[in-house]
Amino acid sequence: MIKINHLVVLASVSAMLAGYGPAASADAAAGKATFTTACAECHDVADFEGEDAAALRGTLKQIVAGSQKHKEALQLTDAQIADVAAYMTSGK
Repeated sequence: MIKINHLVVLASVSAMLAGYGPAASADAAAGKATFTTACAECHDVADFEGEDAAALRGTLKQIVAGSQKHKEALQLTDAQIADVAAYMTSGK
């Protein structure tokens, strides 16, 4: 029973820390610049206002990895993905 409790605590802490990576230091202003050059031709930032940034980061990672269909291949770093997601979800 104690091992299970330890595993539950460890899993909870790991989950919290996993979301603390690039998203914690995301820069929406830098994201705007990247969005303008890589996304704005086809997408309007206002369409993503209020969306979940973590889910959007996941989608962007899938597009970059080539596992999700997209008009053009994207080459973005994890930091750029976090920045773009922060900007897109701000709707500004």
